Amino acid sequence: MNGAVRPGPAGRASSRPRLLSRLAIAAAATTLTGLVAVAVQMHRLDADRPPVDAPALPRADALQRPAPPSAGPRPGHPVMAGPGWRVVSVNSISGVLMVTVETERFDEMTAIARELLRPSTAELLEALVYFHRPGASSAVGRVQWTPDAGYVPLRFGE
Repeated sequence: MNGAVRPGPAGRASSRPRLLSRLAIAAAATTLTGLVAVAVQMHRLDADRPPVDAPALPRADALQRPAPPSAGPRPGHPVMAGPGWRVVSVNSISGVLMVTVETERFDEMTAIARELLRPSTAELLEALVYFHRPGASSAVGRVQWTPDAGYVPLRFGE
């Protein structure tokens, strides 16, 4: 039976070669249709993109450097240093202020926190002032300020 068509069920000739060619054509058409659809969508993404303006950068002459502690007290600005203490970092997000202070004056944590936060409390939800020994990485104490509770000192175990 070389090259002869095998009889299928009920004596009909098998249509397997025609079926395979139809499946191959259908697969190719589906793939081509998918590629065209992807190309059209990608073109739409490029064509529909709205123009974006770059943010305006501040001009160098408009920037003001913060005044050094030697400039003395400035009304409406927080104090960054005092006798025996200095602020080493300040972070703020969503109305919460975190300040790190280096000092040896841990008995005066609340007074230092009051001096630091006085000009800012009207704009804050909470403030946390952490007190470290000079050069130390871990805090010795903290003063938390909230509008409801005021200043609440906490001394950590040393």
